[in-house]
Order: sequence, then structure tokens, then C-alpha cells
Amino acid sequence: MNEKILIVEDDAITALDLKYNLEELGYEIIGILDKGQDAIDLVFKTTPDIILMDIKLKDNISGSEVANKIAPLNIPVIYLTGYIDSDTFEKSNVECLYQYVTKPYDINRLNQIIKITLKRTKVI
Repeated sequence: MNEKILIVEDDAITALDLKYNLEELGYEIIGILDKGQDAIDLVFKTTPDIILMDIKLKDNISGSEVANKIAPLNIPVIYLTGYIDSDTFEKSNVECLYQYVTKPYDINRLNQIIKITLKRTKVI
């Protein structure tokens, strides 16, 4: 069984690049969304194994707000963002956060982080 990943990213090029690279590595991408509320709705319907989450999204709900709303499901969240200042990091520090990866990302490093996160949460 392929691990299911949800990509929540407001930049379409980055999202498609992630999808392509992760599928090449054998992951199943269950969706690419750019709005927080859409992500919340899909997570409760599909329960992905892991979520790659941008902090800035296209609606009025941030990635950290999405993570807080879905926290009861215990789905690990890896932030993938270009915002690396300490204020942004502190605001994104939610219980279900497992890693914080900056863009541009390195697919090999991201894959390692995903595997470690999935192993810690006993998905693989």
C-alpha cells in the first residue's frame, strides 16, 4: 500500500512539482489544494497518512490554523514554506507539526523527512 499524502500549497507550480516528485518515489497523492477550508474538508473525508502544508494559503485560513483544526485526527503535518522567520515558526508550532521544511525544497531530504515521520507515526 502506498502512503497517502495531501499537498496543501498555494503555488501551483510548486504543488505540481511536489506531486510529480512524490509519485516518482511511490507515494499516493490524494489531493492538491490551495485553500485552508478545502483542506479541512478533504482531510476529514479521506484521512491522509501525512500532510505537506504551506503556511500561507489562498483563503483566510492559514496552514497553521488548518493544522490546529485537524489536530484531533493525529495526522502528521510537515510544513513546506518559504517563510522562515521566528514569528512565523512560533505561530506554526502546533501539536501535530513534525517538521518545518523551507523552499526551495530538496526532494531527497523531503523524502527522508516523510519516511521518518511516517515511521514515527507507525504508518510504514
